[in-house]
Amino acid sequence: MESLEEFLNRRSRDGVVSLTTARGGSRIFGLPMAGIEEQALLLGLMPGRYLRNGLDCKEQLRLLRARVAVVGCGGLGGAAAALLARLGIGFLRLIDPDVFEEHNLNRQQFATVGTLGQRKVQAAQDALAEINPATGVDAVCGRWRREHLEDVAVVIDGLDSAGERRDLGQACRELAIPLVHGAVRQWYGQAAVVSRESDPFALLYPDTASPEPGIPEVIAPTVAVVAAIQAAECVKLLLGRPSPLTRHWLNCNLHDDDFDLTGF
Repeated sequence: MESLEEFLNRRSRDGVVSLTTARGGSRIFGLPMAGIEEQALLLGLMPGRYLRNGLDCKEQLRLLRARVAVVGCGGLGGAAAALLARLGIGFLRLIDPDVFEEHNLNRQQFATVGTLGQRKVQAAQDALAEINPATGVDAVCGRWRREHLEDVAVVIDGLDSAGERRDLGQACRELAIPLVHGAVRQWYGQAAVVSRESDPFALLYPDTASPEPGIPEVIAPTVAVVAAIQAAECVKLLLGRPSPLTRHWLNCNLHDDDFDLTGF
């Protein structure tokens, strides 16, 4: 019987391994899709689903081997998780205690009429398996704890509460794990990277004792824009690429099409 290496080399076309070939290899050799994609990338063969990412095989392999936690799987967290799965992140830990409600339908990636009443992390896990079967998902239905963060390389902030964000940022700084922050309201959003060297939360959320607002008003395009920025920042961190959001926060005003950076 031929080896997996021989199988992939024989079935590849112009250095690309198709989804059909990857699925066949998974079935024949009894390996998960992630294992097939990892072997292909080690051979310098690009899985077809990632061809338009514009990354080389070494970079794509880094994403496949990466572990990311998404804390809060509503608007921002759900949209960011879907993008990260499409990009080829190999492992996502999704953390959220809530279920989908009707008011989530206007903006949350995995909120549908069919998922109302379901746990957000379970609906997300099911959907991500259809988006990318090579992305492993750990669905945690509950509030985040420090141990949920200890084995990941990047954390995505999808929380709603300023106090929770400050606590999450502090935990990530103590663990030396970068946190990609995002927040949205109405037509406006912001994004930044929290690290051991920089903490924008002291400026963005100076008073966590003030009353929290009620159900936030936010339109879907704002969520999509900020979540896309968070996903892009996550990839840059995993690939070691520089970003101005490690020294500035980005303000987005979609109503007036105004974007600006503020230093911290």
